Amino acid sequence: MIKVGHHLSDAEIEQRYSEIAGTLGMPGYFYGAVAAFPAARSGARLLDVGCGNGDLLRELEGRFEGSLLAGVEISSGRLRLARERLGGRVSLLQTGGKGALPFEDGSFDFVFVTEVLEHLKQPEALLAEVRRVLSPGGRLVLTTPNADAFLMWPLFARVAEAAPGLPLVRRLLPHEHPLRTLQPIDTLLTRGDVEALLERSGFRVLRVAGRETLPALFSLPGLRWLDYRGWLPRGLLDGLLGRVSGTRFAYRLFWECTRV
Repeated sequence: MIKVGHHLSDAEIEQRYSEIAGTLGMPGYFYGAVAAFPAARSGARLLDVGCGNGDLLRELEGRFEGSLLAGVEISSGRLRLARERLGGRVSLLQTGGKGALPFEDGSFDFVFVTEVLEHLKQPEALLAEVRRVLSPGGRLVLTTPNADAFLMWPLFARVAEAAPGLPLVRRLLPHEHPLRTLQPIDTLLTRGDVEALLERSGFRVLRVAGRETLPALFSLPGLRWLDYRGWLPRGLLDGLLGRVSGTRFAYRLFWECTRV
């Protein structure tokens, strides 16, 4: 694995995330797709780990009627934005970077961990806590990047290192690569890395879906701008491309898991 920022202290990571709290975001389709991925259940107990600005919690609130929602986040700046968006309807807590969750065993029927594992020094510690707070038969809903979706990225990395004056080449690298990431801490993960991590942590994968197939194409100027505003028919495009390659070249992987 290629890592960025794993030498930083938890305080430094929290500070840097707070500094960029208003600039981080996901493509327009993302939060609605995550909320719709598992089968909805009214009255369920849901936790969003790494809830950021509260975007996913807002989607979950609309889909899981009558449910109890909670979110935890390391960044005080992002948590402040979440509180402004969600008011007092959702329980929001700040946590440290060690992975500990301030909840009793079996507290939640669904735990959502979206685009988080790659930003942790010890993802196993968080997954152990997620497993602990899940109720029997509960579901972990996870999304992770897949570096394998960026074809020939090691070659492009060498070109980018040799010719730093060609910024377009960096757009052909995974978002988590040291030459591209904007995050204070990041890790380059493949689908195989995530599968091994889940198995070691005591989870069984029930299903996997992919979005953002062949992402380097949509990282090019113009297309990326349109994509992040939700103006491209990515669902249709992913469906067409996915029929050929499955999830092999999907950058954004959606996982539904249960405890072993």
